[in-house]
Amino acid sequence: MKEEKKIKNNISPQKKEKTNKIDELYKIEQKIFCIKQEKKNAKLRHFANIDNATKKTIQEVKLIKKNQFKGFVKNISSIINQIDNLVKISKKSISIPKTVVEGIQLTHNILEKNLKIWHIKKINQVNVPFNSNIHILENNKKKDTNTDNIKIKKIKKNGYKFKNYIIKKATVVI
Repeated sequence: MKEEKKIKNNISPQKKEKTNKIDELYKIEQKIFCIKQEKKNAKLRHFANIDNATKKTIQEVKLIKKNQFKGFVKNISSIINQIDNLVKISKKSISIPKTVVEGIQLTHNILEKNLKIWHIKKINQVNVPFNSNIHILENNKKKDTNTDNIKIKKIKKNGYKFKNYIIKKATVVI
């Protein structure tokens, strides 16, 4: 019996050693799997960051272009108004040569076409109710006056609208 116990004692440590090695191998495999997952996740995060940066840059470029375009239209609105005034004056005047009148009219037509292509609408309607969002009263009128249900009689300076954004309010007389 003593010999059997010795044999069992000798076998048991070997089995324990094997199970310990198997456990260690399992732990190592788990670590390898976790590292592979972390590597995969890091790669995916990297691609996601690149994609997000690209999308953000595209949005910023669009916003900059839109704001630059609005600024451009705002800056040339006075030129557009001057050309409109020249067209009105040249139609009434007899002393201006016909070729100059035609040149002014052609310039005006080209400008109107471009405004339409750029989706810019003029705010120049008369006999419509005053709207403080798109109209400004002429300077000599009091700002305290009640403008509810008052119609616009005359446009002093055209306003401009790009899509839903008011670039410049129209100056009006009520």
